[in-house]
Amino acid sequence: MARSARALSTALIGLTFAAAGAFAQGNNERGRLEIVVRVTPASGRAEPARSLTVYLLTKGYRDIQHEAEEDTPRPDLNAFVDGLKLSPDLRAWMKKNHTVAISGDEFRNRVTPDDLFRVPEFLDAYVNSNMSGLNQGFPEPKYSSEDRTANPQKYEANRKAYEVKLRKYLAQYPDSKEGMDTILAQIDPSTAWSTENAHWHERTHARALELVQRDYLAAKTDTDLEGRGAFEAAPGAYWLSTLDGEALSGELHLRWNVTVEVHPGTVSRIELTNLNADKKR
Repeated sequence: MARSARALSTALIGLTFAAAGAFAQGNNERGRLEIVVRVTPASGRAEPARSLTVYLLTKGYRDIQHEAEEDTPRPDLNAFVDGLKLSPDLRAWMKKNHTVAISGDEFRNRVTPDDLFRVPEFLDAYVNSNMSGLNQGFPEPKYSSEDRTANPQKYEANRKAYEVKLRKYLAQYPDSKEGMDTILAQIDPSTAWSTENAHWHERTHARALELVQRDYLAAKTDTDLEGRGAFEAAPGAYWLSTLDGEALSGELHLRWNVTVEVHPGTVSRIELTNLNADKKR
């Protein structure tokens, strides 16, 4: 029995040392990546980027952002337009032109004479803005809303005659559309649509950061007073990214999304500078 116990003990010790050796060998397979981050302002002298968090990712941050956008349903323009309290003609115009903006130079350039006379909001804005501006020679209507029920045929004939005069005036004075903004701006839903899209960008940003933490973060480091940091990771291809963090260099805001390689059992070094940065003004 004693001999058997000693044999078992010897076998266990051997297994323990074998496991420890395998663990040490596995650790030796990891590589070390050392970085230094320096920014160069317009004055020309490179300075260390201190206390900057740099992430070692298994996927590029721009690709992660694209994945987040694919995961996050975009606001539906047509659904948004359907919820607006506007005429069916104006809603149809917005869907056809893929826009909700009904004021500004781009809008006025997009509106054709046919659009102007087809969409009641456009026509009302055009007529009222020119009538209130007392533009010389601007045609005045020869009919009223009461005529529509009292004498429909006369009303329709006068309305068509008035449209002919308006078309001639518009062709002669194309700048007469400029006053429409003052009236249409009151019902322009562009701000609400911009808010919808801003909320979508907030959701995609939050989703991207969630994906970083959950699926793609290998390691991270904070640069020291010399702008230096280091990672230890399994061998392979990675991306160095500052995510939304920025290093300031004069008027530039620098971020990085740089591919790197970690080699087994060795130390690799890379410098992050203005040259390999994503520059934002």
